[in-house]
Amino acid sequence: MGKMIGKVFIGFLALVMLVGGVLYLQDPLFWKRYYLIATGKGVLPQSGWDGSEFVVEGNPSPLFEVDNQGEGSIPSDALANVSQYAAERRSTSLLIWHKGKLRFREHYDGMDENSLIVGKSMAKMVASLVISRAIKEGFISGLDEPAATYINEWQGTEKDTITIRHMLHMAAGFEQYYTLDMSPFSNFTRSYISGYSDDVIINDYTLIDKPGTKYDYSQAVSDLLAIVIKRATGKPYGQYLSESLIKPIHAQGGEVMLNRPQGVAHSGCCLLLPSESWLRMGILLKNGGQIDGQSLFPDNWMEEYLEPSPANPAMGLHIWLGKPYLPKRAWAEVGPAKGFGVLHSEPYLADDLFMFDGSGNQVMYIIPSMDLVILRTGGFSWAPGKEWDNSYIPNTIIRSIMEP
Repeated sequence: MGKMIGKVFIGFLALVMLVGGVLYLQDPLFWKRYYLIATGKGVLPQSGWDGSEFVVEGNPSPLFEVDNQGEGSIPSDALANVSQYAAERRSTSLLIWHKGKLRFREHYDGMDENSLIVGKSMAKMVASLVISRAIKEGFISGLDEPAATYINEWQGTEKDTITIRHMLHMAAGFEQYYTLDMSPFSNFTRSYISGYSDDVIINDYTLIDKPGTKYDYSQAVSDLLAIVIKRATGKPYGQYLSESLIKPIHAQGGEVMLNRPQGVAHSGCCLLLPSESWLRMGILLKNGGQIDGQSLFPDNWMEEYLEPSPANPAMGLHIWLGKPYLPKRAWAEVGPAKGFGVLHSEPYLADDLFMFDGSGNQVMYIIPSMDLVILRTGGFSWAPGKEWDNSYIPNTIIRSIMEP
């Protein structure tokens, strides 16, 4: 009997090893990344994370020089106040642009103006700008074009009613993205770290709502935009990002994470750029897309861009709007946060404020009416008495500017 049990155990163990080996060989990058996350050795991509990066080339002008003199200068006490606030809350950079000049620049925690900063979900806002460039250049016919024009796997299926606009409004209609199910076989995990995440997000997400009707903050949907860009333009997302946006705004380049070497970019999370490159995108938006005497955006883009989504009044076309005011705004749901959310101690003091907003309280405030752009990058700050307040820095600067 003992020998029989031993043989059964050995056979079972061999079967487990065989199945495990087959699973590993199907997607070794996934298991490498899953191991890093499970052991706490890696969660978010950094430069050189696992070799699956695409270099985004830049065409940089000389870095802006800080000049807080003359008309448009910001009171020094206000700058000292917000710098201290940022430093005490795990920031890596704080840059303030006002009235055509860089008024303040500070880097923290060993970072400098050339350090590559993981923008996290600010990458989603960049993906929207890349889509706008593809529309401007005629690769995509418009916001209401079916995404299935490019994701041909959806043609003839219920997904063929999803439009580019639905995706940019975070209202594609798919099953909930942020399940936080970290099992190795969940769509949530596989769409983030699989070497074949493109197959997961194209084929494995179920459509459960009519497109355009329900908001769901989804990296999977944002990552689909890289596939649309690659198939519409015939160029990898990182290359088209470089040619259509980074170089025209004279920004430094960086990196974007791919799901595998020579694979597809994660346009929803994993763009690494120096701080000033992020700021230059904000300046472009403040100026309505105008640079060097030309507009990089399609006609009426800014109006469409900032129109509140029917599914979530706080969301435009992959851009966060400053209204309606919520003391604690959720990312993954509409309205006040039921748990995790972004604190706002008071409403923003500028009605036209809109923003890039990403995990880690990484945020870029854009206020066209005041010729003001403020960038803060860094990590989450949840320590007692040091919780990040998303309205503190912009309102402090706005008050200082408006004071007689």
